Amino acid sequence: MNTGRKRTHSSDPDDDFSEDGTSGSEFSPGELSSEDDTVATAIRVPKRQHRNPRKKQTKVECQYKENCYRKNPDHFREYQHSHLENILVKYSGSGPFDIPSNLQFQRGIIEQQLNVLRNHAICRINVIDKKTNSTDANGSKDNPQSTQSTSLIQSMNTNTGVNDSQNSPSTSNSKNSDSKNSQGSSTVKPSEKNAKMSKPESSTNQTETSKCSKTDNPSTSSSSDAQTKPSLKRKIEDFFNVVAPKGRMKEKHERAAPYFMFFTTISSAPETHTHPLSITFQELLDPSLGKLKSSLQINFMVDVGWLLAQYYFADYSDKPLTILYGDDSEDLKAVNQKKRNIEAHLVPMKNAFGKHHTKMGIYHYEDESIRVVVSTANLYIDDWENRTQGLWLSPRCPRLADPYDVVNGESPTGFKRSLINYLNSYSMPCLSMYLQIVKNIDFSAINVFFVASIPGGHFDTQWGLSRIGNLLSQHCVIPPDEADQWTLIAQASSIGSFGNDPKLWLCGDFQQNFCRSFKSSPMVTRPPQLKFIYPSLTNVKNSHDNLLGGGCLPYSNSIHVKQPWLNNYLQEWSAVHSGRNRAMPHIKSYLRMSPDSKRAPFFLLTSGNISKSAWGTFNKGNRALRINSYEVGVLFIPKFVVNKDFFSLELSDSDRLPVPYDLPPIPYESGEVPWVMDYLS
Repeated sequence: MNTGRKRTHSSDPDDDFSEDGTSGSEFSPGELSSEDDTVATAIRVPKRQHRNPRKKQTKVECQYKENCYRKNPDHFREYQHSHLENILVKYSGSGPFDIPSNLQFQRGIIEQQLNVLRNHAICRINVIDKKTNSTDANGSKDNPQSTQSTSLIQSMNTNTGVNDSQNSPSTSNSKNSDSKNSQGSSTVKPSEKNAKMSKPESSTNQTETSKCSKTDNPSTSSSSDAQTKPSLKRKIEDFFNVVAPKGRMKEKHERAAPYFMFFTTISSAPETHTHPLSITFQELLDPSLGKLKSSLQINFMVDVGWLLAQYYFADYSDKPLTILYGDDSEDLKAVNQKKRNIEAHLVPMKNAFGKHHTKMGIYHYEDESIRVVVSTANLYIDDWENRTQGLWLSPRCPRLADPYDVVNGESPTGFKRSLINYLNSYSMPCLSMYLQIVKNIDFSAINVFFVASIPGGHFDTQWGLSRIGNLLSQHCVIPPDEADQWTLIAQASSIGSFGNDPKLWLCGDFQQNFCRSFKSSPMVTRPPQLKFIYPSLTNVKNSHDNLLGGGCLPYSNSIHVKQPWLNNYLQEWSAVHSGRNRAMPHIKSYLRMSPDSKRAPFFLLTSGNISKSAWGTFNKGNRALRINSYEVGVLFIPKFVVNKDFFSLELSDSDRLPVPYDLPPIPYESGEVPWVMDYLS
């Protein structure tokens, strides 16, 4: 994504201080055009203008150099990466890349980046220059290596629908028109690449011609054009590292009752691939859950190429899709021009400190039922590979028998009313259809509370800290004589700016509301111990992606030096029992734990990090709660889920609460430091 601002190497920022910057898609929807004519005419990558080679070579070198882990094609178009281009120039076109010894420790990332450069022909100017000049450094003509590379790049252009001749004035004045045409491309297996390379040149030229004409006028096509289009059968396994068997998600979901909570499958941890609580995005679209009629995705970061690939392989390319997003994207702004069944809307924010940070989805089926998903994952590839994420997937919620009965169909937890209030808070016409759908749905099977934050000043108890405090004061049961011994555990992927004293917010408004319980005083006189699970530098070094695994943990040293007292609360990331010990956490969760570490009176899964912008701060005068960001989560209370006062945390119990990390948490060792993004610079 090229939004015209400098991007930081972070994912899913804390709202108080950081800006998200990664977009790791490796899939180009244009690659699907030869298989599906609808996709071919609707989401084909726009043609690009010829660029001046001299201007191409004036790109600024990426400040992260060899440490860059980005996989967004637009990042590579904007910044030069000499270490990658030097490898690619020497590449023969087949076989493994010749990666220097000093880069071997991050070989996996390097290979993915090189494939992005190849798939999107980002280095083609340099290679074509060699062929055009016809003479290499030794004076020999037509270097075979450069010719082979050029042939490879041309074939990749053909298969992704990229055309270098552009005569349309509609895009010539757009800064991003030529850099936003193919948002990410997944690493394709060598056999797939070879198949593309072996395509006859005449066929390639004919295909380019037909694509050019169809792109200029997508409403018209000829039979001769259709005949010249190559028929390429795409396999989902060629684009995604982990693919679950189709048609089994309903059964998996039923076995996950009564929590219906899942965690993303970790690509580099095979033990998670078949775990009953592991999930891929494809499984959210599995036909066993229902035949999709339309869907709504509400998120912060959305890589539209990656998302459309998911819908394509689920055979839902033509289904209506509405996207609300928070991270500005030229691709999303233009997606409706290519896919008429998709509408995307950037959510406006009231101030610069807030983010549209919600991550949820509503899936509407042909039988008029729906499912709601509340998640911690952005909609782009990195968040679904080697990061620990949490998702709650609701039971099927049928339509009410009487479509005009919008009063009934409430859950014991008031989920329906809370969801409607949240959707209404956007005041966006594009949500009117889904608001009506939700009003006509029976949510009586839902056993969790909907907990959300919306920007603004609030005097009620519907949002943020007020919401969680109010619910816990009604439903959280803790023995009064042990209240100060039940530890509050907060686990997040980002840390806010709390000030030079923990009492200013973290051990003030935040702890006071998260430690409320049934019949307790609004002011907790003896607050329990607070433990904050956040990865240490050692945790990140030992992750699947080495230091690059910290890309989803945007805490900065400039903030940490102002709150050194935080070290007293920090706990290591440890998730051995779930197979996610080396998968850095992008999940956010909160719970209270009994003194013996065997019971919990509540569990909250949410998009909200530990920050003032996410949860809010109370004004000293009128006590209004001021919130900057949009957040959504679900609160699990034992009596609504398992009909008991407490959840079990013992691994041997069949009905235990499925927490992905190990309990009790482990404090940082002496001298250990928290991960900060500065280690990537």
